[in-house]
Amino acid sequence: MAIAGTIPSSPFLGQFPFHIGKSSFAQFTHNSLFRSSKTSVKVLLPLGEFTSIWFPQQSQRFRQRSRIRATGNPSMRSAGGAIRTLLITGVSRGLGKALALELAKRGHYIIGCARSQDKLNAFQTELASSTNPPSENKHLLMSVDVSLNSSVEEFARAVMEKKGVPDIIVNCAGTINRNNKLWEVPSEEFDSVIDTNLKGSANVLRHFIPLMLEKKQGVIVNMSSGWGRSGAAQVAPYCASKWAIEGLTASIAKELPPGMAAVALNPGVIYTDMLQSCFGNSASLYQTPESWAPKAANMILNLTMADNGSSLSV
Repeated sequence: MAIAGTIPSSPFLGQFPFHIGKSSFAQFTHNSLFRSSKTSVKVLLPLGEFTSIWFPQQSQRFRQRSRIRATGNPSMRSAGGAIRTLLITGVSRGLGKALALELAKRGHYIIGCARSQDKLNAFQTELASSTNPPSENKHLLMSVDVSLNSSVEEFARAVMEKKGVPDIIVNCAGTINRNNKLWEVPSEEFDSVIDTNLKGSANVLRHFIPLMLEKKQGVIVNMSSGWGRSGAAQVAPYCASKWAIEGLTASIAKELPPGMAAVALNPGVIYTDMLQSCFGNSASLYQTPESWAPKAANMILNLTMADNGSSLSV
């Protein structure tokens, strides 16, 4: 199998080590000498799992992860062109809504859930008109409280009866605490963040992963955050929930069989109600969900088992 990737240009001439996945090791010769900003690399390997290429030099300029592309094995190629069925939680607003509309516009099937039936009713009309071609019955939307295991269990049964096993799950439902020091956050507010962001994702996975296992394929995208990889004052409950999502995803990735993948995805800083609750009016300086969605859709649709266990960013 040939694996193609890119590396940053270097002022040095010679051999540099890089890793493929978590265990493989190889050498390459990098001769760019500033003549180009990137150099293509091809490595011949036996078939197997891999995730990314990175450079373990001391200098930070070499600590750059590079996406890689597999050629020669159809099962590992991007399947972005195929029509998919995607389950998206938190679909009635924010990132979930924008992503669902973008995917529907591309012809994909949407299974969506949110707590508010009124918001779902309004979204149903918008989704139908965005669908290519327009359709009232192509998608399935249901009122679900992901923080309640029983609610997700009923949702899973309905999905199987009406749509079958989704190809991709995007755990997008989320909430954030009001800006406050941890010791000033009411316990019920802390619980709400953990119940929705962490337990909600776990509940969805508890009921849908077994269905995916029967097909021996499927991709799971758990929405993380930059605050799931760093800390910030006044949003400790939210940070804790997203750090937990990173750990949950990494653990699940080790439990999945070949053919499946779980990734944690940091969407970036997006102008949503949640960001506005943190940043106030300055939140409007950031990109909208609508401008973010095409980039996110491209990334999600092109995920494969090669990405299993990765922490990615849009």
